[in-house]
Amino acid sequence: MGIRVLAALVLVLAAGYLTLRALAGERPSLQSLELWSLAFGGGTGVLSLGMFYLAYCGILLSSLNVLIFAAGLLAVLAILQVLKFRSRRMRQVSRPVLQFTRKAAQPNHPFSPVEWVTLAVVGFCFLIVFADACSQPLLSFDARAIWAFKAKVLYFEQGIYNEAFLDAERLHAKTRYPQLIPLAETFIARVSGSFNERAFKLLFPCYFVSLVLLVGWELRREFSRRHALLATSFFAALPVFTIYANGGGASGYADLPLAFYCTALTTRLFRWLQDGSACALRVAVLLACLTAFTKTEGLALVFVTFSVTAFAGLFLFGRSLRSLRPLIAAVSAALICLTPWFIYKAQLPIVDEDFVRLLTPEKIASGLDRLPYILRSLGKEFFLKPHLWSLLWISAVALLLRSPKNTIRFSLVVFLWIPIFYTVLLCVIFMVIPWRLEELFPVALTRLMMHVAPLLFLWICFEVANSGVLFGITKFSDDSIRPGEG
Repeated sequence: MGIRVLAALVLVLAAGYLTLRALAGERPSLQSLELWSLAFGGGTGVLSLGMFYLAYCGILLSSLNVLIFAAGLLAVLAILQVLKFRSRRMRQVSRPVLQFTRKAAQPNHPFSPVEWVTLAVVGFCFLIVFADACSQPLLSFDARAIWAFKAKVLYFEQGIYNEAFLDAERLHAKTRYPQLIPLAETFIARVSGSFNERAFKLLFPCYFVSLVLLVGWELRREFSRRHALLATSFFAALPVFTIYANGGGASGYADLPLAFYCTALTTRLFRWLQDGSACALRVAVLLACLTAFTKTEGLALVFVTFSVTAFAGLFLFGRSLRSLRPLIAAVSAALICLTPWFIYKAQLPIVDEDFVRLLTPEKIASGLDRLPYILRSLGKEFFLKPHLWSLLWISAVALLLRSPKNTIRFSLVVFLWIPIFYTVLLCVIFMVIPWRLEELFPVALTRLMMHVAPLLFLWICFEVANSGVLFGITKFSDDSIRPGEG
């Protein structure tokens, strides 16, 4: 079974890699590390979304059908790569002068002892998460009652039209949650040949590795290699991702995958703001679909991220309303791709909260008495849990208070606005949600903050460099990679 599980993970990685190469177009702008950091999450999402389309059309999710779908998808993507390669070679033959216009590659300097230490820290964090995931089956409540339960229904019922999903009397937790994670677990089960929860847990350390690589790449674009590796090791060692039992990299919860997709989406949209990259916007369409298809909060994150991007485009990057049309087209394309899910979701029974009916002015006004408790709980989460967050939130508040005017004018403040607006939106939801907050916050608040923690970490690093708080750390050091180079 171990070889088959490994084969399933390799198929996921290959699907993501080829999909991203296809979205990159004729002139790929994705660098090597950037491409691999997005590949696993992209492959998981594409395969899960494709399996949902099959199930939506009434095609059984049997082992044969799933393998035929995966093989067909990989074959089509591989053919596209071959055709693109041939087209590029033909253009080079017809215009050979272009072969000599590229800059010579910069030499790679040997790693210093400090850099080796930071790499060892990152590698140790990876080892901890994988060892934790392999040491025991799924034990956390949500990992079993929400995601693995749905995967079990998908695996044994081989579809989405069954009593377990459609009959309100067959009650289970979060019936209307998106199904990316359950479908990904079903794919692992189909390829491996058995429904084994231990195999499912390997998905989540892979997401953790992808998230760390993604954060590391974004830091490398702005800083020297040494400073990027040092900051990446700090991020990889955040306890909330490595050892947190109810949401960390080995827990089997969907919050880490959602944090990955939100971070990837934000960085693609910011890249589009910087240089108008069509490749970044195409990849952003895919990532917006996957963000919304991972968890209910994902749709809110898509809304917040695109809204903040549009706002930043107008007021920080000096773009006109007309120039934002591609952004509107991108979010529209993502929602269109998810239309089958929205149609299917409307058929599911409502046994949990219905935010469409809850988020009314009257209910929000009646929930104002909850606001003091919500703010106190957020304060405790940010400042009194260093065993989970280290100094992440404390550092963010200190930097923001140091020079708020300069911070707001800094273009990379986009990475701060999204966590702020997302937290505000969560506060509004907490004011109307039909649950006792005293019971909800201890199990949910940390996981909700995980969704935007990588963005906040990136903003802290960028703001430290911009403000000159630490001597010697500046943007675009001598051997750093500028946007568009590589």
